[in-house]
Amino acid sequence: MADDPQSTPATGPEGDRQGEPATGSGAPAPGTESDKTTEPTGDQAEAVKAAELRAAQAEAEAARLRRSNAAQKGTDLDALRAEVREEFTAQLVRAEVRAAAAGKLRDASDALALLDLSALAGPGGEIDGKAVSAALDELIKAKPYLAAESGQAGAWGDVGAGPRDTAEPEPSTPYERLRRAYSD
Repeated sequence: MADDPQSTPATGPEGDRQGEPATGSGAPAPGTESDKTTEPTGDQAEAVKAAELRAAQAEAEAARLRRSNAAQKGTDLDALRAEVREEFTAQLVRAEVRAAAAGKLRDASDALALLDLSALAGPGGEIDGKAVSAALDELIKAKPYLAAESGQAGAWGDVGAGPRDTAEPEPSTPYERLRRAYSD
């Protein structure tokens, strides 16, 4: 029935308007008492209109303020500088803590996770190396299992590679080299 030329977009295949219930479906017919809505009268109508006007004005003012703040935010160079300085200082503090923790802790990232990094930088962005060392020492006291293992030469030991303490002099001729290689 969708190909029917008498069918219009506003009416369905049954001739009823789409989205409206049919009159025989138990819905109240238009114009009955249950269809009427209560409309504000007199002072109530004026109060509703005034409230709607105030709401529209408030929305317009909020939009104006949003635009104004967005415009000022991009040109406030002092605020941008302060923000960049804070981010840069935070990166410097993390790098300083990582470098100081490299020899003291098994994993330097533990220091980043467990220390209060904001207390290690001064107000001018200066990083106090003594404060970083003291904070790492306190962390090792509180959690000794994080400390780096000391006294071990290496996990694999000496595997015999590398330069020797007593090196034999280089043979002067190729014949001498062959004689050393094949002699007992």
